[in-house]
Amino acid sequence: MRRTYLVSLCLLLEPAAATSSVAQSVDPDNCLLCHQFRGLSRFDRQRDELHVYFVDPSYMHDLAGPHARLACTDCHPREEVRVVPHAPVSRVDCTRTCHIAGASGVMTTFSHAGVAEALRGGVHDPAIMRGLPLSEGPLLAQDQSACLYCHDEPVFRGIERALPQLARFGDDALARCTTCHKDQLGVDVAYALKHVAARLQPSRSTLDVAQVCAVCHSDPAFHAEPGRHDAVASYMRTFHGKAALLGDESTASCISCHASGNRDVHAMLAHTDPASPTHTDRLPTTCSTIACHPGASPSLADTGVHLDLAASRGTIEYLLAAAFILLTTLTFGPSAILAVLELVQLVAGRESPRDEHVRELTDRLMARPDGRRRLVRFTVPQRIQHWILAGLFVLLVLTGFPLKFADQGWSAWLIRGFGGLAAARALHHWAGILLVLGFLSHMMHTMLLVVRRSRRPGLDGRPTGMLASLLALPMWMTLDDLRKLRHLLAYLFFLRSDRPKFGRFALKEKFEYIGVFWGTMILGVTGMILWGEQTASHLMSGRVFNLAAIAHTYEAFLALVHVGILHTYNVMLSPHVFPLSPATITGTTPPGELIEGHAAFVEDAARELGLHPHEEGGAP
Repeated sequence: MRRTYLVSLCLLLEPAAATSSVAQSVDPDNCLLCHQFRGLSRFDRQRDELHVYFVDPSYMHDLAGPHARLACTDCHPREEVRVVPHAPVSRVDCTRTCHIAGASGVMTTFSHAGVAEALRGGVHDPAIMRGLPLSEGPLLAQDQSACLYCHDEPVFRGIERALPQLARFGDDALARCTTCHKDQLGVDVAYALKHVAARLQPSRSTLDVAQVCAVCHSDPAFHAEPGRHDAVASYMRTFHGKAALLGDESTASCISCHASGNRDVHAMLAHTDPASPTHTDRLPTTCSTIACHPGASPSLADTGVHLDLAASRGTIEYLLAAAFILLTTLTFGPSAILAVLELVQLVAGRESPRDEHVRELTDRLMARPDGRRRLVRFTVPQRIQHWILAGLFVLLVLTGFPLKFADQGWSAWLIRGFGGLAAARALHHWAGILLVLGFLSHMMHTMLLVVRRSRRPGLDGRPTGMLASLLALPMWMTLDDLRKLRHLLAYLFFLRSDRPKFGRFALKEKFEYIGVFWGTMILGVTGMILWGEQTASHLMSGRVFNLAAIAHTYEAFLALVHVGILHTYNVMLSPHVFPLSPATITGTTPPGELIEGHAAFVEDAARELGLHPHEEGGAP
């Protein structure tokens, strides 16, 4: 077959000759004389492909990888490249025995033959790989090395992770080591340190490993086969996968589970093989290793590792997710509709016939010091609790939701701002603990208040009792609130001319309070389960972790949409309180909000102070 060589004439010009002396030290065969140019390529008419033969000189000059010390002819037969330009050379056999110079300069033999032996019998046996059904056909030509399925040119990873103190000084530190110790040690110190640092850490990041596996395991034709699924996509939906997307290299990669226990990664076995670390009988041991979940119960292995549960196996999980979706729809939807209808009334300038009466009482109360005090709806401790809750909520959202949307660029930006995923998780956990402690403190204070009120005599002279005192709490929903809701709907749909009269707390505020009560319990319990999975696994089944993750995620989303949209509108964007309701700072509610939302509260305050409509002057 006639081959066309696209070799630039500039290869023969002076600049190339000027660099040849530098290249000779790391390129004794002077191959970079031609291959250093990015445009060096050949078009294969038979395969309709363009083959690029560029070799990055910096790889060899900077000793950037384990092959950097090899001459080109250590792998490519010298006799095939004696004449330049040379004909296409034969494929490289990565398993042949080579004679290479070690770090000390002494010639030694080396071979990857053990890798070929490890691959045979595993799921990545070259014979199996060449027969995989892939959308674009075979990945490699028949005569190409099977190593190329997973490996390109190996590059040393930076020494920052393995030798952080040394990395601070950069390449100069390595050069300084060589200056003094080259003769004493008899080795290339800089190269040896790079090699050691590379072997002290995984050769690829967790995300890079997933991307390599995705070439086959995320191919539609591959996972269309019976019994297969997109294992990489389902891995990326787990905590491990999301952590990898956010730059955490300590999280479990595909190799961590499928080649654990110091097993050669090339000898990876199918999960159905009894010797595989992911086999049903071995998976509990794999999960509870010191590097992963030390001390965890074997039941932890029942957790959905790939979060790709079939409906037949995940019925409870699907039902729980559906229940939360329904809950979100039935709570946020009607609340949002009510907010829109309220806004329609404001735009239309509609007023209730009673508004003038309540406005008069409000103005007269605001004119008196005791009246202003009586109209304070939130006490100082309640305002402090509110702002602590608000701060913790914001911190929990900023540190928690990036993990839910790990594939978004803003998530990685936020996590980096917190100092990495480990720091963000620590902040999230401790903010959650403070939230739960605040919740328990509030509940304890409320119960003490109920106990005190239960001992007070009622109208009949007997103690009020616990149940009556509990139901008398101002944030407790009653049947009267439901009747007022029906009244409000009739008003908003123009079926009634007057608004219902709400007391100190309107129905929407009671609803939000109950939502905080419910949400804090759900998020607190599920968060503790997920955080303390090693201890919790001894108390409950691994499937509980699936349920806890679902509940934690959906409840957090429910809280975010309610607080981020509805509550923000009610206390910041509503025309009556814009830009921020002073009730959250001073406890004083704006007159417009009192008139429309708390008419009964205003009337009660006026009655207690002896004020009546159309009465001039103050109290008798």
